[in-house]
Amino acid sequence: MPHETEPEQVVGALDDLLVRFPDPRAADRETFLRARYDSGLGWVHFEPGFGGLGVAASLQHVVEDRMGPLGAPAPGSGDFVGMHQAAASINAVGTHEQKARFLPAIFTGAEIWCQLFSEPGAGSDLAGLSTMAVRDGDEWVVQGQKVWTSGARTARWAILVARTDPDVPKHRGLTFFVCDMQLAGIEIRPLRQADGAAHFNEVFLDGVRLPDDLRLGDPGQGWAVSLVGLHSERGGVGEVMQTPIDDVLTEWSRLRVPSAIADVRRQRVAGAWIEARLLELSNERSRAAQGRAGATPLGSVQKVASAAANQRSSSLLVDLMGPAGQVGFDYDAAQRDDGAVADPSPSMQVVRSRANSIEGGTDEIQRNIIGEQLLGLPGDVRVDKTLPWKDVPRS
Repeated sequence: MPHETEPEQVVGALDDLLVRFPDPRAADRETFLRARYDSGLGWVHFEPGFGGLGVAASLQHVVEDRMGPLGAPAPGSGDFVGMHQAAASINAVGTHEQKARFLPAIFTGAEIWCQLFSEPGAGSDLAGLSTMAVRDGDEWVVQGQKVWTSGARTARWAILVARTDPDVPKHRGLTFFVCDMQLAGIEIRPLRQADGAAHFNEVFLDGVRLPDDLRLGDPGQGWAVSLVGLHSERGGVGEVMQTPIDDVLTEWSRLRVPSAIADVRRQRVAGAWIEARLLELSNERSRAAQGRAGATPLGSVQKVASAAANQRSSSLLVDLMGPAGQVGFDYDAAQRDDGAVADPSPSMQVVRSRANSIEGGTDEIQRNIIGEQLLGLPGDVRVDKTLPWKDVPRS
């Protein structure tokens, strides 16, 4: 019997799952998602037994294309950090016990995750962070502050990067942890935004004691482990961020304007459609390049391009709508603590799209990654790259 190809493996696992659940829409959500995970259809490039089949990550779209039209329950809980960053890092370096403990709960949405990376003095320069973790027997004592943490008040777990060796250059002295958000010493303070919402939080860690079995990877390996999750995050942003091109085309079809104005707007609409189609093709290219390792630095290309396209299309939609596009900002919805709005108005979309160039790593950082890691250009001047972190001047 010839050896089964990777696409056949995925299709076969899908067929078997759908024999058990012929109508996924009617299935109990957690039962179905756990069965999907056990079938290797969670993250197909993960190893068998931990939500995957050990096949190319590009085949994930075969699963999603089959699940979507059937109305199958969506994995996770709207928890982007868990599904993309935490899962990728745990899969890359986690122990057997860590994978078994965390991956199923992430996929079924039983537990929510947040990210403790950014700090007041280390935003774009993640490697410059100053939160310290000091070994004390079988525990690590963590002291520091994190900021811009989405979902901190609802998260059960967090991915945390802390400095464990100040005597080596900044990239080499970091360690990656899973942090239990219910531990003593953690204080969460909401950050109120201009629209009244408190989507972000600052998190203070005062003598938080983390068991060593919550360390992911070796001490000092934190930067490399972080990159695994960050590449996955950026690739995921490119995949899930949708420009409002359908709404733009619908609004254009209704529009009645003088021909001189129409010509200009027709060009903008055509440009927006072309840009949306190019993003689809670029996403396919990025998926094809992933192999079994998962996301690559190509995710930075996707993130920059998606952010710009979403901003331009959102602005175009509001422009086409005229005065009607300026109304409908739902302040009550915007003030939800999780920051999620199920059906945002065009005016809300255009305001929200401004953050796309900042969240998940600024456009400037993404362009550095693209230049250095994809194009092979000389790196930025970094005068502190080889200095011990303790000797780097800080304000």
